[in-house]
Amino acid sequence: MVHDADGFRTVLAVRELSKTFTGQLALDRVALDVRAGEVHALIGENGSGKSTLIKCLAGFYEPDEGAAVELDGHGLAMPLTTTQSARLGMVFVHQDLGLVPTLSVAENFAIGRGYETGILARVPWRRIRAHARAELTKLGCVDVDVDLPIWRLPIATQTIVAIARALSSAEEGAKILVLDEPTAALPDAEAELLFAAVREVTAQGVGVVYVSHKLDEIIRLADRITVLRDGRRIETVDAAGLTEKDLIRLIVGRAVDISERRPREIGSRTRVSVRGLAANALRDVSFDLHEGEIVGLAGMLGSGRSELARILFGAQRRTAGTVEIDGVPVRLDSPAAAMRRGVALIPENRRRDGGVLDQSLAINMTLPTLRSFTRYGRISGRKERRRVDELTRAYGVRPPMTSRAFKYFSGGNQQKIVIAKWMNTNPRLVIFDEPVQGVDIGARAEIVEHVRAAAATGTAVLVISSEIDLMLGICDRVLVLRDGAIIADLVNRDLDRAAISELVYFGHPELIAPSDSKEGDRS
Repeated sequence: MVHDADGFRTVLAVRELSKTFTGQLALDRVALDVRAGEVHALIGENGSGKSTLIKCLAGFYEPDEGAAVELDGHGLAMPLTTTQSARLGMVFVHQDLGLVPTLSVAENFAIGRGYETGILARVPWRRIRAHARAELTKLGCVDVDVDLPIWRLPIATQTIVAIARALSSAEEGAKILVLDEPTAALPDAEAELLFAAVREVTAQGVGVVYVSHKLDEIIRLADRITVLRDGRRIETVDAAGLTEKDLIRLIVGRAVDISERRPREIGSRTRVSVRGLAANALRDVSFDLHEGEIVGLAGMLGSGRSELARILFGAQRRTAGTVEIDGVPVRLDSPAAAMRRGVALIPENRRRDGGVLDQSLAINMTLPTLRSFTRYGRISGRKERRRVDELTRAYGVRPPMTSRAFKYFSGGNQQKIVIAKWMNTNPRLVIFDEPVQGVDIGARAEIVEHVRAAAATGTAVLVISSEIDLMLGICDRVLVLRDGAIIADLVNRDLDRAAISELVYFGHPELIAPSDSKEGDRS
């Protein structure tokens, strides 16, 4: 049993861990100590080495020679395999939870451990269900029907199922739990369930390594924080007393502020007019967007936010209602039709819907605008390369390797590539669905500036986000969507975090009457 200088028991000790990819040093002699029963946050910009470190510990990557890793005082022979990590007591829950949506909770537990068989090779379902209930109860999750398919559970509960399954897979008892962006897709109310589960885990003496770009979560949950920058450990600090500004300085080495709202000129011309829009989750949705206006759309998961985005982009049919762009009625019955009308969508899931993973940065950036580089049926490679280089510089994509596959860029740089691609179409309406989800604070600040720059060109901007503070910092108005209907239209004087939260989570439209969007209200 190993204790550190302050007398705490160290369950994980990492020393001199480096990782090189084809001549590029991703980790440079990183050290990390995790104590029993603590939440140890791992923070840093995209590309700082967080994911690489986690994958070395999980057995996905083989670290460079010289790395030393101890678990509860016992040295581990590197590299580990993924099964060895779990057997020894290091368990991982990645952003992709690894659950099978169509199988029940109990079945997902069973496949995680390997199906047991009894007499006549029968699967002992009663015992498997009891095991799943017991593991979930340890995390304070007592009301889950283990016979329900995973897809029918709220996202927060799915995450807790993944955590419980991971912990139960450790044959010698879990010592370390690694959570990689566990709340990336969760609104605040559902995230509280996850936080309670994390506290239950640490109460059992398990050390938790918590990776998140949400700094308010880090301050609330973490006992200590390790900061990575450019593959190196910058510092490990106690979390007590730290502010978000302190963390930002540690992460990027300078102060960054995206929360300050700036006075902006908004055009009087109505760019987009939606009336009586209805679909699966939407009912009678009406609103206007003016040129150069940034409008936020707040609402819980399932409120119809992303469905509205898909309808405006032509990716889903509406059942009723009309849409006008610059005063002209439009039929947005396909993405191609929406693109012709000047609509662009930066989707919530950039890897699945925003880019072609195996194709290069250059190909991804020019897909919607290939016709502009084509003459007599042939693409002008020189013209295309020149434009890609311009966009790569303008949008701060790093590294500026235009031949590199989209999948190899960090999340923040992938998002900048997707934004550059769509802004190059000169849209009249651009929809940002969760624009800063899963990106670091430095990339976040750059993306916010790209949102503001889009509005400065006269484009109408619709920002869909679970982060109320983000919308307060950049939006001129905020629409609140609940149960498929807009229950409030809040202008400058009404933009208040408490009021928006109350409307989003509990729905009290009588608190603030919807605005009539007069010019004086938007100034």
